[in-house]
Amino acid sequence: MTFERDYYFDPLGRRNQDLGIAEFLQRTFPRYRIHNLESNLVSLSHYSRTHLYVGGIQPNLILGMLLGANFVAYPHQDADISEAPLAGLRSISDLPDPQSLRDAPLIREWLREIALLRRTQTGAVIPPFFWDTSGRATIHGHITTALKLFGQDILLLVHDDPDFLASFYNWYSDVCVVLIETFANAADIAIQSLHIGECSATMLGPREYRDTLIPQMESLAQRIAPLRLHHCGDCTYLLDKIAAIRGLRALDTGSGTSVCQIRRTLGLRFPLDLMPPVELLVAAPEAGRVESWVDTVLAENRDGPLCLNYHLEPGYDPRSHLLVHDALYARGLVHPARM
Repeated sequence: MTFERDYYFDPLGRRNQDLGIAEFLQRTFPRYRIHNLESNLVSLSHYSRTHLYVGGIQPNLILGMLLGANFVAYPHQDADISEAPLAGLRSISDLPDPQSLRDAPLIREWLREIALLRRTQTGAVIPPFFWDTSGRATIHGHITTALKLFGQDILLLVHDDPDFLASFYNWYSDVCVVLIETFANAADIAIQSLHIGECSATMLGPREYRDTLIPQMESLAQRIAPLRLHHCGDCTYLLDKIAAIRGLRALDTGSGTSVCQIRRTLGLRFPLDLMPPVELLVAAPEAGRVESWVDTVLAENRDGPLCLNYHLEPGYDPRSHLLVHDALYARGLVHPARM
């Protein structure tokens, strides 16, 4: 099965393909909670196979398309855009007014499609920037989006031209508010929370993180909804800064982050989503190593609200993923089942 352009732009066709994938997973992994979901973004308790996705595309790719890049569908990997559309931009005044994006042809087409599907189809219609019926909007964070739209040279501006970067961040925040509210209204969604996928933030030092990203995140928490914050990789060194973010309600973090330090810094009742270390997922299956990691995490977590999740990437060994499930089954924390 491949993922061609129609998968992203034909909601009915996508649902049919997703149903086929779900049936395959049901047959192949009857004991395991393995699903075809947008990684880190879907709340499983608010997900249904009957959902119809309009503009079910990663948020920063949507913005790239609105700024002139072409959408590129790869049959066997994540979609992308053709170029960094803002490479070479010298003035933020050259960017479109955020309000004007409501009238962009792509946005207007998706709004028409949402209205039509809500009239004619059963199943919840999930608009762009949402992935389930929980009311959780999703965006990429400011530095992550800047990297996608400008390219890697944008990192130099953290020091060389922070005012330019701050102006872009302000523009981007306004765009997020406009587009999220537009699609929430179109699909009659009450916004409950905001997931910020700041995948690249761990490339910054603590001071840059505090000074450039936290004010933007706090502003979006006030303007949209309380935050669920995602960081890839080890963000232990940022935890004291993360704990100071007003409006933060949950953390979704990658391998290497100290659960013990998370509990010390954010408290025992703070919701945490955690990915196993990449080293465990790419290595040949070793039950002992997986079980040792699970036991360490559970001990450090001290019964706080915790969800372990992961996704497949090229080079990962699926058998290692199953061992995580088996370790949890053996400890009676979850039971063998699909959902």
